[in-house]
Amino acid sequence: MNDSLHFYFVLELFPREIVVKNTLLALVLVCFGFVGLSRLSCPNLFLLVYKNYFSSKTYDSTLNDSEKISSFANAMLVLNLMISMNICLVSVLDTNIVAESFMQITFFVTTGYLFYGLISYRFASLLFGDKSFGKSLGLFTQQTYSFTGLLLLVLALLVLLNTAYKEWIQYIVFAALLSLPISKGIKGVFYAKANKFRWLYIILYLCTLEILPLIVLGYYFVGKI
Repeated sequence: MNDSLHFYFVLELFPREIVVKNTLLALVLVCFGFVGLSRLSCPNLFLLVYKNYFSSKTYDSTLNDSEKISSFANAMLVLNLMISMNICLVSVLDTNIVAESFMQITFFVTTGYLFYGLISYRFASLLFGDKSFGKSLGLFTQQTYSFTGLLLLVLALLVLLNTAYKEWIQYIVFAALLSLPISKGIKGVFYAKANKFRWLYIILYLCTLEILPLIVLGYYFVGKI
């Protein structure tokens, strides 16, 4: 009796897993489409994303036209990050929640986190009373989003096509996700110190704009790793 129930359970779950995996692979193709569109508007896209991520330039620094990424390309890269992040999280996390529901909840949680990052520079402007810092923080955010999105897209494809290495790939995924607030936070702190802001404001910036949203995100995913 137990064997027959187990066999029935396997028959019920196997097709659903295939459907979920195929859906995620289709989303990977959509992300490659976003990246392709962004590269059409910026031929040196990959080189610029790499250079900007490791650059120390701020908003008020002089940028050559050849170093700029168009607004359209930036928008496409943000969309790529949103979808690639969700693909990676759904692929590497273990959960008892129904797959479709988990995908929907994860999408809203991560999208809220990323959207907060895109508008947080406005709060930084109010907190520091310096519009230049807020605009520079917005620039840092876009730099980290673009680079991390491309990295997560590659990882999403790897984890879907190489399930045997899922355990190893998930550590790289988590490291890439942690790099989002860490990279932006480091650049923000260096900018604040270079402009001689008080440590009280720097700590407030880190706690409210970087650490707090990360804690909220981690609280949702705790127990699913």
